[in-house]
Amino acid sequence: MFKLTISSALVLFLGLSTAYAQDDSAANGLDDSSSSTAATGVTLEPDDAELDASQGGPDGGELILLGKGPLAYGTVRSNGAKYQGSNNWSSSYNGTYKRYEITITSNSYYYLNYATVVTPAGDSRFCKTSSVGGKLLVYCYDHAGNVTPARFGFLTFKP
Repeated sequence: MFKLTISSALVLFLGLSTAYAQDDSAANGLDDSSSSTAATGVTLEPDDAELDASQGGPDGGELILLGKGPLAYGTVRSNGAKYQGSNNWSSSYNGTYKRYEITITSNSYYYLNYATVVTPAGDSRFCKTSSVGGKLLVYCYDHAGNVTPARFGFLTFKP
């Protein structure tokens, strides 16, 4: 159940379509025929995903994502320099406003149009995102609430 809940949350967050594939015939005592009759007498027709017994299902199997991958992702050093990631973005640290500014090639970033996750890397920090002038902005704070530099990773999707 936990895996299904996490998978469902990711699907909602990322705006992706999903398909599960599972072979329940052994667990339910069913044969390999193309349909089966449930306890209520209703005939259940398996969909294409259920016919593929090489995959698992929501009870511990493999989640198959059918959709777009991330628009941009990577890690940023505390000085604002790009460490590594996809080739379509650059970053810098704006000392005046104490924020990281990430420019994604061929995209005008507006925070409500994207799903973005930022995770501090190796630092005990909290980070939030915003946008201005088509750039992804990242602000990081220490536990006292002070704006402070941090290393972080980010991942952004355009639903």
